[in-house]
Amino acid sequence: MDTRILLVEDDLMLNEGITYALHKKSYLVYRAKTIEEAGRYLNRQSVNLVILDINLPDGDGRIFLKDIRQKQEIPVLLLTARDTEEDMLLGFDAGCDDYVTKPFSMAVLLRRIEVLLKRSEKENSRFYRIGTLVYDYNGKQLEKENKPIKLTATEIRLLESFLMYRNQVLTREQLLNMVWDQYENYVDEKTLNVNVRRLREKIEDDPKEPVYIKTIFGIGYKWSDRE
Repeated sequence: MDTRILLVEDDLMLNEGITYALHKKSYLVYRAKTIEEAGRYLNRQSVNLVILDINLPDGDGRIFLKDIRQKQEIPVLLLTARDTEEDMLLGFDAGCDDYVTKPFSMAVLLRRIEVLLKRSEKENSRFYRIGTLVYDYNGKQLEKENKPIKLTATEIRLLESFLMYRNQVLTREQLLNMVWDQYENYVDEKTLNVNVRRLREKIEDDPKEPVYIKTIFGIGYKWSDRE
């Protein structure tokens, strides 16, 4: 899967320069110039890292950072022209993982991004994160907006099957085999559909318009973590 970076920077030239450098490193970049625009991206799209300017047209990036931290744990690198020790400490207090002051070397920025992504990758081998959802593979625990979501054993197996083959269409027969057959329990498609509906009700903001568990009519289902 592509490494996805959300860049929040209102300086057009700097935004384009950073985007160009990231593209050369084969990163997938989502660009935003305001907090409002960045918030919309994060609500519908999973990213691996956020590069966030402090001084934005519609507010202080550090306040937005605190809002991000209330919903999900992703690496955030702050960009700012403020280079005092106090400003840096305020940035770290807000929850940033690194802090780069302007003007900066693009090579240094890229190296810091690389370090943050490697650090996050080690942690994320245990966790799956998308939007406001966090699933802990080891603990078999799901959180939404930092609140625990209680899942049945069947729902856990169903969720892990979707995550193992995310963005791939799974037939109903495949899901029945993965979720039930290994436990020697015979169930029909109606049972599968009921469990998918219940899982949707727990994870989707609007189960009638699902973002994650898509119905592929006549075939089965697909877990989608793409726009």
